[in-house]
Amino acid sequence: MPRSQKLRETPLQLKDRSPWQGYELSQEDKKINPGNWILLVKEFAIRFRLFFKYVWNYWSPYVAIATASAVCMMGMPAYQLVAANKLGTAIDQGAPVLVRSAIQLAILLPIAFGLYLLGSRLSARLSSRIANDIRYDLFVKLQTLSHNFHKQARLGNLLTHFSVDIYKIEPILGQEMIRSVGEIIMFLVNLGMMIRISSTLTILGTLPMVVMLPITLYLMINMTRRGLNAINQNALMVDAVQEGIRAQPMISGYGLQALFTGYFSDELRKLEDKKTEAVFSFLLFKYAVTFSAYLLDAWVMGIGGVYVLSHKITIGAWITFFTISHGMYELLGQLVNQRIGRWFEASIGMQRIDEVLQQQIEIIDAVDAHALTSFEKTICFEHVSFSYNNAQRQLHDIDLSIKAGQFVAFVGSSGAGKSTVFNLLMRFYNVSEGRITIDGNDLHSLTQKSLRSQTGIVLQETFLFNTTIMNNIRIAQPEATDEDVFAAAQAAEIHDFILSLPEGYQTIVGEGGGQLSGGQRQRIAIAQALLHSPPILLFDEPTSSLSAEMAHAINQTIASLAGKHTVIMITHQLQAAIQADCIFVLDQGRLVEQGIHEDLLARNGHYRYLWNIQQSPERGEIETSRSDIILSNLEKQLSAES
Repeated sequence: MPRSQKLRETPLQLKDRSPWQGYELSQEDKKINPGNWILLVKEFAIRFRLFFKYVWNYWSPYVAIATASAVCMMGMPAYQLVAANKLGTAIDQGAPVLVRSAIQLAILLPIAFGLYLLGSRLSARLSSRIANDIRYDLFVKLQTLSHNFHKQARLGNLLTHFSVDIYKIEPILGQEMIRSVGEIIMFLVNLGMMIRISSTLTILGTLPMVVMLPITLYLMINMTRRGLNAINQNALMVDAVQEGIRAQPMISGYGLQALFTGYFSDELRKLEDKKTEAVFSFLLFKYAVTFSAYLLDAWVMGIGGVYVLSHKITIGAWITFFTISHGMYELLGQLVNQRIGRWFEASIGMQRIDEVLQQQIEIIDAVDAHALTSFEKTICFEHVSFSYNNAQRQLHDIDLSIKAGQFVAFVGSSGAGKSTVFNLLMRFYNVSEGRITIDGNDLHSLTQKSLRSQTGIVLQETFLFNTTIMNNIRIAQPEATDEDVFAAAQAAEIHDFILSLPEGYQTIVGEGGGQLSGGQRQRIAIAQALLHSPPILLFDEPTSSLSAEMAHAINQTIASLAGKHTVIMITHQLQAAIQADCIFVLDQGRLVEQGIHEDLLARNGHYRYLWNIQQSPERGEIETSRSDIILSNLEKQLSAES
């Protein structure tokens, strides 16, 4: 069974690091100086190593099918070799031998052709399986990579890995590889037969190949680099298409069609230039190999004629030698032109995919990590600080605790660090300093799977799959019964609406849930979280894109969940936090206040400042400005000290 059809928790682990790690070409090197042969050989060796790393890892489950395919596909080359040998013998021995040889060849031809077809069928199956295995491992790897990776990665580039890159790899790791094995064997057999006829003529006949080898190597690497540039530009073009499609409301609303069309035209022009360079370099390589084969034929014909005239070999032997050498050069041309040329093209895709497969998994379980089986007491932030990529700190010395069953809210303006708190609670990132504990257990000491089993999340941008409402709710708990789904929907106050639909729970929601309103999507997301039945519920800006009426209804639903669950809400809308048992106020990554709504208003601090802004009909009409609040607090402090 193909590996991609088996359930595995981790992708195939490649046995060594990427050969491209630590090897970067300078801008001068990338100009492909033909005189820098050391660099060319080094790059050739690196691509060769990368290729065989893939062969080693992905061929191992299919050795039997690969061997059978290789043996079968040698049928036609072997037939051509036998035919050449019989032709030369018949010319020297006369008509009776010629007739007998023709009959024998007529019998052998369908057998050889049938074997070749069988081998082609097996190799096609092998190619498909290996390609799917790579897709599977790539997909699984993407599931394990951090949020930081996915935030920085270009979607168009990732999609290109699954299409263009694997499309180039698929034939070379299957059909082309098997054909190459057969062609190499037949090349050596042909060479051996040529040596048996005349070793001197063989040396003279193959001498030009020594001169052509470095030229061919240079053209191959030139073709590869041009191809890599074209693929990268194609990924940028795909990115432009995706942005143009996803931003249609804004483009139409601002009349930006001409601007975006011009931008896309620029990307197409760049792609045209890169493609032209790539195609021309490929054709230059292909024609150079073809020209070399014709040149070698002419060379062998010339020196062979000299040998015949000097009576060093017979005409029959010379015809056999020429036919075999022509077949050998043809095999060599196929190896260099089609196999090695495509191999170099495939190495582009291998390099790009390998960069993803070799990405380090940033968030991993500790060796001695244990499972979190329940949550009963408190969640604590103990002097937690955090920064993304060791840049400016997003959180500074956060110290707080959340009791089980509480409804708490983290509030603050944009950039205050609210979403960072959410990401750290879910352990999408590791803290830079301090620690977060659940019932005294450091998050680093818990398995990620058990942590996620104790939490349910509702995100700001709810994503629904293009399937039924039933399937979308059940995705949080695949083994849940229909009754469980109904109960979760009722708790999320979406059950009655679903029943009002013509198809009920079997209604297809459309891509991204596009057939539903924002509030309906949020309630389905809440139902998902409730079906998961976790003790901790996290809401990240659940009402930020909803109308005031819908946001109020959603907030009431969320507040009603407190007690049964520990509810943690991230929001910039203070109205959503009014009913919270504790509100944590963040400002520039620091916890500046905490308490209930009424107490925070009475303190006349940062929370009061934010509340006044949000309650004012116009931002300029604030009952107390921030400077007044700060001055008032300062006066109170001075009077207390005096």
